[in-house]
Amino acid sequence: MLYSQSAKYAILALMELATRSGDAHVSVRTLADSRAIPFPFLSNLLPPLVKAGLIEGKRGPHGGVRWRRAPGTVSMADVVRIIDGDDALKRCLFSTAPCDGTPNCALHAVWGPLRDQILAFLEKTSIQDAADRLEALPGKQALT
Repeated sequence: MLYSQSAKYAILALMELATRSGDAHVSVRTLADSRAIPFPFLSNLLPPLVKAGLIEGKRGPHGGVRWRRAPGTVSMADVVRIIDGDDALKRCLFSTAPCDGTPNCALHAVWGPLRDQILAFLEKTSIQDAADRLEALPGKQALT
């Protein structure tokens, strides 16, 4: 597994939020149900996203979350960093320790360039880009 289930759920929830236009708050329950994310799990993922300034939350009967920043300015890498930490983007698939970028591992020559390509993809792909692609899929539930 390259990234945690938490990061994947956060990205899916933000993609869903990006598909809902307007300034209205979207309930956390609606986001959770629409992406088949356990509600308690998603509830615990939102505070770091609020603290980072990506979204804002509102309590109460008409509460929920909405974008604070435009989803086109938030990269998938931003979300992984917020949820999993910066080391998640440097992790080696073949080691339990973070990769320090030096060729100490026999597989570094293979994994290093691939990791860099994956990171470049995550950096250039915004949540809005991913949401637009999701909306274009027949049966958008396919990513849950």
